[in-house]
Formats: sequence, C-alpha cells, structure tokens
Amino acid sequence: MGELSLKCKVSILISWALVLTCSAAKQDYFFHSGNLTWEQARNHCQVCYQDLATLTPENIQTIAKEQNITSDCWIGLRKNLDYNSTSNSSMPWSRWANGDPLLFQNWYPGWPVFRSSLPKRYCCTCQGTSQDATSSTGLAEETTGNTTNMSNFTDQTVTDSTGFGESTQTVTDSTGFGESTQTVTDSTGFGQSTQTVTDSTGFGESTTQNITPITAAPTMTTQPPAEAGCVPILDVSESDTNFIEDSCVAMLSFGAWVEKNCWELLPYLCYEDRFFGEVTMTDRTSDSAVLTWEPGPGDISHYRVEVRVNKTLKTEIQTKNLTYKPVNLTGGTGYSVQVFPVKCGRDLNPQELLFYTTPDKVSNLTATDVTETFVHLSWNRPAGNVDFYLIKVQGTDWEKSKTESQRVDKLTPGTRYIFTVISGVLDGSTWSEETSINIYTKPGKVSNLTVSNNTMNSLQLKWDPPEGEVTGYRVVALNDSNHVFYNETEETPEKKVIGLPMGTKITLRVSALTDGMNLEGDTTTVVNYTAPGPISNLVLTSTYNSLTAKWDPSEGNPSSYTVKLQLDGTLVTTANSVTELMKHFDGLMNAANYTVIVYAISGHIKSSPVADSKFTKPSPPTDLIVTDTSKNQITFQWKAPVNISKATYSVKINSSFWNYSKVETLYNKTSHTSEGLISGTKYDFEVRTITTPEESSEPVTVSNCTEPDKREIGLSMLCSSAEILLCDNNTTRTSVFEQLKAHFNNLLGDNIFWELEEN
Repeated sequence: MGELSLKCKVSILISWALVLTCSAAKQDYFFHSGNLTWEQARNHCQVCYQDLATLTPENIQTIAKEQNITSDCWIGLRKNLDYNSTSNSSMPWSRWANGDPLLFQNWYPGWPVFRSSLPKRYCCTCQGTSQDATSSTGLAEETTGNTTNMSNFTDQTVTDSTGFGESTQTVTDSTGFGESTQTVTDSTGFGQSTQTVTDSTGFGESTTQNITPITAAPTMTTQPPAEAGCVPILDVSESDTNFIEDSCVAMLSFGAWVEKNCWELLPYLCYEDRFFGEVTMTDRTSDSAVLTWEPGPGDISHYRVEVRVNKTLKTEIQTKNLTYKPVNLTGGTGYSVQVFPVKCGRDLNPQELLFYTTPDKVSNLTATDVTETFVHLSWNRPAGNVDFYLIKVQGTDWEKSKTESQRVDKLTPGTRYIFTVISGVLDGSTWSEETSINIYTKPGKVSNLTVSNNTMNSLQLKWDPPEGEVTGYRVVALNDSNHVFYNETEETPEKKVIGLPMGTKITLRVSALTDGMNLEGDTTTVVNYTAPGPISNLVLTSTYNSLTAKWDPSEGNPSSYTVKLQLDGTLVTTANSVTELMKHFDGLMNAANYTVIVYAISGHIKSSPVADSKFTKPSPPTDLIVTDTSKNQITFQWKAPVNISKATYSVKINSSFWNYSKVETLYNKTSHTSEGLISGTKYDFEVRTITTPEESSEPVTVSNCTEPDKREIGLSMLCSSAEILLCDNNTTRTSVFEQLKAHFNNLLGDNIFWELEEN
C-alpha cells in the first residue's frame, strides 16, 4: 500500500468539508419531461435552477416520493466533465456536475462499461455457403485487464430489485489507505454476471478484473448464403461494443444508473438549493414602511411582492428593485409580506416578514374621576387598529389595558402626576407616540379640626394637615341659613375667624388646596357658636322660702339660659336649658342670702355671667321667754325660725319709765342676757330675725322686771275737813288711800316695783 502525500490528505479533508456543507443545504428537485441532450439539460438547469441533480443515499428517497419520474432522465454525472478540455487532471466518475465529489453509486448491473484490454482478433468466414453462426455475446469468457476507478471513500453495497433479478454491488475503495474491490452480481433470470474491480490509484495495489457474463443460452442467428471464400472479420469484444468513451449518466425510472451517449435526447432532473433570504423593515410609520430584501440566486428576472392582512391579499407588485415602500397602510395593523424571486418564470422560496405598522396615538385623554389616591383615565380609541394600551405614571412602571380606560391606584393626595398613554400592537414591536396629561390628585382631608377662644364675634380654628401635598387651605364660616360670614384662604393650619355675629350657631368648613389653590379637597366641618352677650336687668324677688329671678334677653340669638343658685358661695342648684326670661326657686331657707347667676347659652358656649344676691324673707323667732332675773340683769331665750341655718337677730330692750332703750345684733344665737339694769324695773324685750338692716321679720316680745331692791318709805297724811269728824271716818280714810294708790299707779304703773300699804 502506498502512502498518501500531505497534499492528498488535505484534498480529502477539503472534500469532506464540502460534502458536509452541501448536505446542510435543503434542496428542491425539478423533473422536466422535455427531451434535451445532457449539455442542453445542464445549461437549462444552470440558468433556471442550479445544476443537474446530484444524488445521495439521502435524497434518492425524497426524489422518489416527490417527483413522478416515468422514464430515463439525465442526472448530473458524466464520465469526464472536462471531456473537451486538454487537461487530464480529472479522473472518470470523480465528481458531479456541481463539483461535489462522487460519494455514492447506484449502477444498474452491467454498468458502467469499461474498455476491453484484449488484443484484436480476426476470423474468416466463407462466403457463398450456409452455416450456423453462434453469437458470442452470450458466451462466457474471461477477460483480464487493469481498470482504474475513483469511487467513494467507503465500502458500499447496492441491491437493486428490477423485477428481473437481484443486483448486488460491493465497492471497496482505498485511496492510498487500502484496497478497493467492486463485485457486481446480476441475476436477470438468464444467468449471473460477476464483476470484480480492483482500483489502483497510484497509492495502493492493482488487482485483476474478472468478468464472467452468463446468459441462459447462445443466441443463434442464420446468416444468408454467401459466396465461397474466406473474408477476414474483426472479432470485437462485447465490452468494447457497449463502451462509450465520454458517457453521461441517466437514471432509470426506478433509480438505477446507466451510461448513455451525451447527445441522446432525454428528460432531465434539475436541483436547486432552496433559497432562504430575509426581508427587513425600516422607516416604519402608521401608514407606510420601507421593505428591503436580499437578492435571489442566479438570473432573477424580477421580484413579486405580496402584502397580506389576515391572509387576505391587499397589495401585489412586481419590481426589479430590492426595496419597496407600501403606503396607505392602516395604523397598528399586522402585515404579512412575502417576496418571491422570479427565475425563469418560476417563484423561488419566498422571503417573509411579519410586521406591524405603528399605531396612531390616542386622543382626548382626560381624567373622569379624581380622588385622593386614584385617578380614572379615559381616552378615545385611535384610528386604525390597536391591540392594547400602556399607561405610565411618572416614576412607575407601565400598566397594560385592553380598554379605553384605566384606573390608576396608590397615588399620593395633592400631588401632581404626569399620566402617559401609548398604543401598542400584539408583538410589542412598535408603539404610538405618547399622549400625556398633567393631573393633581385631590388633597386629603384635614383632621382634628378644633375651635377655641370663642368670643362674641370670633372663633379660633386649628387643624392637622392632611397626608400628601397641600399649597393652602380654604376656611368658610356660615350660619344655618347658609349665609356666609367668612370665606378666606390660609397657608398655615390655623385661622382666627372674625366678624361673626354674637350668640350664633356657626358652621365652619376647612378644605385643603393644591394646584396653586385651584383644586380643593373634601371639606372637614365643625359646628360651634360665638359667645352670646350677657343678659341685662336681672331682678330678684323673695319670700320666706322662695326666690324668683327675672331678666332681659342678651344680644344675639341665644338658644337658652343657664341659671345657678348659690348660698354663701356654695352652689345650691343649676337650672339648664331655661328658655323663659325668668326662673323661680322654691323650698329655700328663710333669711338666707342667695346669689343668682344667669348665663346666656349659644350651643355649648356661655355668655359672661350676670349675678345678683337676695335674702329670703326672715321668719320671726318663737317661744321667747325669760329664763333668769336679778336686780340688774335679765336673761331671756327663744327658738330660731323653722328652716334656717344661720340667723341674725336684732334684740331690743326697752324701759319706758326710765326712757331706756338698747338694740343689739346677735349672730346665730337664741339667748341673751341684758345687764346694767335698774332693779325693780319692768323691761320690754323684742327679738326680730333680720337679713339686712332694712329687712327683718315680725318681732316677738316679752316683758319682765328686775328683782326690786325694796325700801320702806313712811307717808303721813293730814286730814282737815269742814265737816266735823269727817277725817276720822273709815270711809274717808279708805277713799283717801285708794286715791293715793291710784296716784302712784298712774305715776309708776307697772314700770317699776312699788307697793302701798296702809297702817
């Protein structure tokens, strides 16, 4: 075995690379029933396709299924592709018409036919005589010769069932690495042909080819009579008879190969690598796009462009250019584009593209509902088509919507947001222009709204700011008739509301503002009252156990009055919600100093108080008695009036005889001792319950005398009378005594102690 040179090894590797490359491309096959020579067929295939078909074990099955081949046809194999060339570098059957190496053979038994190497022989025949002649075409003979064959790089066995017998071909090729042996066994029903080919390529070993054709029987032909004599005839071998110097290969209808003269007219089988190109799209708008595609292989006459929508053909044009700009398209619509290269009037595999035109932008983007935390957007559907919309809020991700409205949640109150809406198509490859709108969310509600420092014409308001952003506040004050007294804005969360009427129910509303005081949030409301004016002309009247207060109304419109009753600074009772301009108190203690306090009320707000005090009328003490006497003092006591706690008494002692009178005031005492009196004198005592110097009860009185300091005084009387013995008359004496007694009684009475006795 010879050694391969480095150059040959490299050639083999390159051949294998080419084989792998060729096998990677998908090929289409085209059977033409018109009859042409091999060269004409090849030229037509090269112009309108790629070349005559190259066969492999893989594509034979495909061709058999897809092509309705009913006759012999040319394929792209020729013994000497450069037959007319002066170069001898190409070996027979070494490559296909497209240049691929011959890696597969499917010869019909007996093919290919090789030139015989036997010497020429001549025989004589006698003319003019009759004889039987036997054709040698069916005789078995042994021929020895050397044949060179470039076959595939691996051993192959081909078995063909033709209906006549079985053909088995075994090829073993050594291109410098081993031995190639080809054995063909043909069973035709007439005999068996065995052919062994040993290939010597210069790198291996040369062997002998043995061919033993066997037929069923010799073919006998009867020659016509001929004249006598011998004529030398060249004895030509059957192999040389079928040998074609520059043969072309035709494929039989069932797939086996045979050699034919290249000038014969046969149908032919072309192939072409399926064309795969790409269409690109640029300058896309809502109604147009620029399409660009790759040039087709070979002599392309023009390109046919089909534009479809939902499989419906909308536009079809023919052009020789590699670009096309469809116009008057519908925005947001998916278009299917196929570009067919046309070659020899035949559409090649189309270049395809699915693209969407840019959708039109939405219009009339508005906010239909705005609250503190969400905004409800709506818009008009754009012209053309749109599959969905994307809504974006400044600083957040896009949200998807398939309708012409969207609610955006989780917003901050009183904040300015930019809302953007774009139209989209199904594959998300293109978007419309943006449509945006600036919207403020409503400011939140203020909280903890309180009122303090209620005066007769002002209220002090204070509140907590709401969550989110605010630029100010609106403060409104009105009455129950919705008459507005105050409507102002304020930047800080407190305000003194002035100019209000006295004693009036006031509704106060505070709302937060944003967007430069233009957008107002929900109001927080509180109801309160201005302080009413004080009452006037409070007048108190009393009895022993009751008190009545009367007054004039205050300014404003107080809803009621509160009246408090106090005794010595201690609250006795409170009368609330007094609607009349008077209040009567019963069951009071007599001779007690009561204070009445009156407030005008507006809601829960009191006016400044108006107060006055008044004693109930005093009742006189009872059971005044003298408990002790002496020469110069008398002690007496009494009982306090009923239903009195503390009493003040006025005690008066009097002696008319002595023109003596003394008044003393006693506090919460019910007995008294008068001292420094004159003995034997009658004193009159008077006790009153008093409240003020001007107000006192009826008096209770008692009289008593001090113990007398007795002294005897003799009194002599001289009686003279004109009548004799008148003075000695007892009657006269008695009369004089009675007159004297009457005189003393008239003079002293019972004011002092005196006794008149007659001796």
